[in-house]
Amino acid sequence: MMNKRYFDDDTIEAIRSKYKVERTVDEALTDKLIRRRGEDYKLPSLSELTDRLRLFIASNLSEPFEVNNLKRLPGGGSKEMFRFELTRLTESGDKPQNLILRMNPGESIAETHRLREFQVMDAAKNIVPVPDVYWVDADGSIMGNSAMICGFVTGVAKPTQAHGDGGAVSGIGAGFPLKMRKPLFEQFVNYLVAIHNHDWHQNDMSSFDLPEKGSTEAASLSLNHWSRVWEEDSFEEHPVITMAAQWLNSNLHSAENICLIHNDYRNGNFLFDEESLQITAILDWETARFGDFHEDLAWVLFSGFASPDENGNPLVCGLASRDEFIQSYQALSGRVIYPIRLHYYTVLNLYKLAILGSASNARAAADKQSHLDVMMNFSTGLGYSVLADLYQLLNSHGDTQ
Repeated sequence: MMNKRYFDDDTIEAIRSKYKVERTVDEALTDKLIRRRGEDYKLPSLSELTDRLRLFIASNLSEPFEVNNLKRLPGGGSKEMFRFELTRLTESGDKPQNLILRMNPGESIAETHRLREFQVMDAAKNIVPVPDVYWVDADGSIMGNSAMICGFVTGVAKPTQAHGDGGAVSGIGAGFPLKMRKPLFEQFVNYLVAIHNHDWHQNDMSSFDLPEKGSTEAASLSLNHWSRVWEEDSFEEHPVITMAAQWLNSNLHSAENICLIHNDYRNGNFLFDEESLQITAILDWETARFGDFHEDLAWVLFSGFASPDENGNPLVCGLASRDEFIQSYQALSGRVIYPIRLHYYTVLNLYKLAILGSASNARAAADKQSHLDVMMNFSTGLGYSVLADLYQLLNSHGDTQ
């Protein structure tokens, strides 16, 4: 197999021509391949980052300001995360403002476009709780890598005393104590419905391409995205990936209605206050796109995000039963969930997770393009377990749907 650390220009162009994806998805994936040809990724010093950050903010603020206490935050599986204080030196003597800097490493779990994330969070601010967004350096011309600045929101991603033993990685599989489940579940479903029902025409979503209604374009754009990632990142062919790609291409579903989908809606990706039990922020919008709402639902319902209740029964994202989630979503949204489409996107989501785990994570670690190589290697093993789930799903249902 070719050395994928050093794709030449002709090979990159051949890959771009082979897979039809959204414009900015193409930009992000192409930029990844070009960066990969460079030096091993090194964490910039806080001193260097502070200097860049001051330049970045100065390009957006006309008033004098100070940047202080820049600190690297733990985690950040897909992006580097920093917290800092911004003080605007005005006559009113504003207090320091806590802000978050999100910045691309060399490569991440999922390669995404900062302008897309910025625009979708700005669009969502009036419908669900999200961090405020301030400025974006989409091409990394100032920060060195693409970056954005957003507000700091208080809250926790998983309970201090979680139910069960999940949630060690990015809150995945985190369980909630009984008293927390109902109030959090009600908000969790309501906010998902609000995202899907939002009239986005009033927002600047210029970095997104809109799939054609009544066609299979929504499904094919998503499938092409992850098939391209597999070609770019995989170390060797895998028969389950090949089988899944063939099945997904042969069973593309049309979408009568196109809506905004979050694309990573789950436990671990929202913050909440443990006393009031109010969700304070929906996070991780970077893979959001326009598509079929079944794609989001299949993601929420993924068994890997579930945790057991007191009797060992699985709870969707640690909050409620599968039937409760489906009934609540349909009642609140007015939408009908079609099992055949839900099944299609269940296969597609497992395909995506298997690729991210067994290919992208391993590639970023092996090519020394990540600041979290230990976590990347650990989650590679999770990717192979998803491959087993994908095979079982295809073997038991895939040829009959």
